[in-house]
Amino acid sequence: MSLNRILVFAFLILSSRLYAQVVSIAQARVSPPGTTITVRGVVTNGNELGKIRYLQDGTAGIAAFPGTGSAPGFDIAVQAGDSIEVTGPTVLFNGLLEVNPVTSWQIISSGHLLPAPKPISPGAVSDALESQLVSVECATFDAAGGVFNNGGTYDIVDGEGNSIGVYLRSGHPMQNSAIPGGPVLLTAILSKYIDYQLLPRSTADFSAASCLYFSEKPEQSDIQTEGFTVSWKTNLPASATVQYGGTVTPANVINLPAPSLAHEYSLTGLTPGQVYWVQIEAAHNGDTILSEIVPFATQSLSSGQIKLYFNHPIDESSSGGLMPEGQSFAEVLDETLARIEAAQQTIDVAMYNNNRDDIVHALEQARARGVRVRYIAALDAFNGALDPAPSFQVLYGNELALMHNKFMVTDAGLTDHCWVMSGSLNWTTGNMTQDFNNTLFIQDQSLARAYELEFEEMWGGNGAFPDPANSRFGAAKKDNTPHRFVIGAIPVESYFSPSDRTTKQIVEAIGTADSEALFALFSYTKDDQTAALLEVMDNGAQVRGLIENIGDPGAEFDYLLSQGVNVEAHTADGDLHHKYAVVDAGTPGSAPLIVTGSHNWTLAAETANDENTLIIRDAGIARLFKAEFERRWLENTVSTTSPFSQQIKAFPNPVSDALNLQVTNASGGLVSIRNLLGIDVFQTSVDNSGTTRMNVGSLPPGFYIAVIETPHGIASISFQKI
Repeated sequence: MSLNRILVFAFLILSSRLYAQVVSIAQARVSPPGTTITVRGVVTNGNELGKIRYLQDGTAGIAAFPGTGSAPGFDIAVQAGDSIEVTGPTVLFNGLLEVNPVTSWQIISSGHLLPAPKPISPGAVSDALESQLVSVECATFDAAGGVFNNGGTYDIVDGEGNSIGVYLRSGHPMQNSAIPGGPVLLTAILSKYIDYQLLPRSTADFSAASCLYFSEKPEQSDIQTEGFTVSWKTNLPASATVQYGGTVTPANVINLPAPSLAHEYSLTGLTPGQVYWVQIEAAHNGDTILSEIVPFATQSLSSGQIKLYFNHPIDESSSGGLMPEGQSFAEVLDETLARIEAAQQTIDVAMYNNNRDDIVHALEQARARGVRVRYIAALDAFNGALDPAPSFQVLYGNELALMHNKFMVTDAGLTDHCWVMSGSLNWTTGNMTQDFNNTLFIQDQSLARAYELEFEEMWGGNGAFPDPANSRFGAAKKDNTPHRFVIGAIPVESYFSPSDRTTKQIVEAIGTADSEALFALFSYTKDDQTAALLEVMDNGAQVRGLIENIGDPGAEFDYLLSQGVNVEAHTADGDLHHKYAVVDAGTPGSAPLIVTGSHNWTLAAETANDENTLIIRDAGIARLFKAEFERRWLENTVSTTSPFSQQIKAFPNPVSDALNLQVTNASGGLVSIRNLLGIDVFQTSVDNSGTTRMNVGSLPPGFYIAVIETPHGIASISFQKI
């Protein structure tokens, strides 16, 4: 050990330091910038990258930079292979999340093996991989055969044609060394300076490797009840075998001896509504490679019925004559209870929070009649209805972030009785009655089996009791569920976060917009979706959006406004809790679609939380979501742009008998009280005295909207009848 390191160790032992709670790096990464965090991890670089150090802990990676105000000695003592603890505030430096300054640090031990590099494609990098060791197969430098003659960026291309920059700082030890003349396996740290960049540490990060690879990985198409087509490509002509089966160790083998760059094979004789795992082995001149084992699903024999509910009224004038199954919280609740009561064999629930005793009671009744009930709740959310512990098994999950799902699967093993519930709605009275949400009930066995797989990954197995030792949440999960389905005749895609790169799928969905893209979101902090919205807007599509939490750290609201996007802060009563996008709802020829589920457009949703997302490519469903958006847009416009709205008060609220509506500067007008179906249930004239008294005692309990129309303007205010 060097003298400098000995002195630093002595300093750490003798000096006092502030001990803070250690969190995982994944948890630190989703904390707002400016949060002081303490993390531990193995360092993956030394002085070759300058003062900065990158560390990983098994959940994620983060950079630490000893800037102004840092504790001394960090950049001198800390080297690759050290296990360290570091404390300091997080900052975003040109897009890179780093601890800066390092206010305290400690080397716990040294000489550790570095984390195994994660294979990536330069076309598929994401924030989830930032600051971690990665590897790129078949990387070829644009300046192959030359010399790294100074600091700067040197572009590489992988075997699939994806490019990324390799950055060497001035004075890097590789300066003046030879640039590899042919393809190499490149190991580097994935960093960021505006754009992603790779940081190799020495020439040992370049090694010769095979360059037979899958230029297009196995994909599924032509989904039928008894089979589907699998296609893939290799960069060199290769023979292949298709291995498939009903388990993750596929046993059936199909040999395709003829060498080809592009292969396609149709699997037949399969069972409807089942998941099959497929792996491709390709060979060229004795060189053999294996694809990942990929799950695909056949089309089911289920009805394919999709029942859509909103818990508040839509704008029926925008729905094209279509109607959702329900437009009130009571209808959503009734359908939820009906699905529980109809279950015959199994119920699996993954729900962020729950204070509804009626739903828990229904689940307990299901268990009492012999239905297996399994329930996953968020560890850090209020679940009052689950306390005291119910009769069914409950697992509380995701210690590092949020188990933010809102789904239920019933009878996944029964073709005609299985249902999947998804959407944005939590099982709480406030989320059901006051906030704005959507819920879908889908009768499809293939989708039910996919959701059951996701549930059991978190549950830890397929048994009646949870297995915490084998359960995986958040960043520990794998991309191990089918993504493409045909439900009825509707193409549907399913993605779970953070394993399935959901943000990429949302971006691609937005990118299909020809005429219109609408979005309604509780939280929005990811710039990926913003770039996609700006691109379709530049190409002529109309873009509008509503956002609830415009003050979240890193919120995109102000930037969207600055770029000319027609976006509004949602200020009407009740939280806009939706997480949906609607594309081309008014132009059926442009392949309309909707994106919905539990996934907010945030870094935490993409990299740490447990989330579920559906992309449904159907003109009718898109039209109904557009009608929901237009109603919220209209209500928000009235609420936020009319000064008259600030002159209205309703009291008492909640009310049992008489509601007093106070209107400043009253000069006539009309008051209409509407229920949550948008139906007028009471009308009266505005009293010029300034206070209009309305007897609402005969109205059923529930939430209502009072719409006031006077010469001064139009405004609305909600109230609760108890």
